[in-house]
Amino acid sequence: MKNKLIIFDCFGVIFGEIAPVFFSRHFKGDEAVTLKDKYFIPADLGQITRDELFTLMANELNMDKQAILREWEELIKLNTDMPPVIEALGKKYDIALLSNAPEGFVEKLMKEYNLEPLFDKIFISSALKLAKPDPEIYRHCVSAFGKEYDEIYMIDDNIKNLEVLPDLGIKGVHFTSIENMLIDLGENV
Repeated sequence: MKNKLIIFDCFGVIFGEIAPVFFSRHFKGDEAVTLKDKYFIPADLGQITRDELFTLMANELNMDKQAILREWEELIKLNTDMPPVIEALGKKYDIALLSNAPEGFVEKLMKEYNLEPLFDKIFISSALKLAKPDPEIYRHCVSAFGKEYDEIYMIDDNIKNLEVLPDLGIKGVHFTSIENMLIDLGENV
């Protein structure tokens, strides 16, 4: 059996997307993408707190902060078929979570849905002050295990986050479905 490290993204893989859905509900096309980046890049890099993020969004978007938070919470949807797959893979391989997210958000979800035990290590961009697709965040994630691997995979729904991986010796898996992911991993669970 090969020695593998499998790294999972959080939103768009384990949970549904939240920020892109929220912004596309309230804004059209490019404006939704621009606003998402404007608010979330500093939060993902740990330059502003989660509370500051939602305060800024409320003020600049002229929306009620509590209404934004309620809508945000309603958008949280666990891909219920994913945890058993991660658990099965974790019996054979090292498993990590690597997510771009504001402080406290992913950690809360991991506890609330009891997902922490599925991962050997959890890496959140805001804590590291680095975000995908910066090659340094992937290097940090892999080196934290202190091992050599035959194969390293990063599963992400955002293709931009996968483009730098070949130069790092990591195989990118563009997540579209669990079935396709397992084919790309060469696994049958």
